[in-house]
Amino acid sequence: MTKLEVVESPKGYFTLQGDLNRNTIPKSGALATLDRSNQNNSKDAAFTLDMLGVSNSDTAGLAWLMNFLKGNQQQNVHFELKNIPERLRKLAKISDVDSFLSVQ
Repeated sequence: MTKLEVVESPKGYFTLQGDLNRNTIPKSGALATLDRSNQNNSKDAAFTLDMLGVSNSDTAGLAWLMNFLKGNQQQNVHFELKNIPERLRKLAKISDVDSFLSVQ
């Protein structure tokens, strides 16, 4: 199990690193920090969430991602997703939620 971390560099560009799964999500202060940092930003803002550093993911990771995106959209904060792991893409397709993942 690899600890889940969030790195912001440059401002507004967030990179997830580590495992995004049922074991790391409940223990991750990094995800809470990501949520709080977005609450402090202006409305109608656009950010990037780069998932290149995600080494392992499962359905809990997909559920977190969907909830994260939905919550931010309700606050008019939008995220562009980059480098979504293949496993998450497949889980989203099987779950019929792949259309919610906007990929650049």
